[in-house]
Amino acid sequence: MTQQEIKNDPSVSSRIKYITDEEQLKIIDFIIDYSFKDKQEVYTNGTILVPLYRVLDAIAQKGEPYQSS
Repeated sequence: MTQQEIKNDPSVSSRIKYITDEEQLKIIDFIIDYSFKDKQEVYTNGTILVPLYRVLDAIAQKGEPYQSS
């Protein structure tokens, strides 16, 4: 699933459509980059999932990408 498809998903778009702060949008983009959809619906009803550590990384890094060494 692409980043745009995730942003267009009703469960996501309804929550981010009024966010205009640039820093918050960077964090949202970072989180969406690491999200995935449970296509097989093994654990969910097909919802979009994000590992918790990625969310914490996004907050700690304020949406900035990882620094390569």
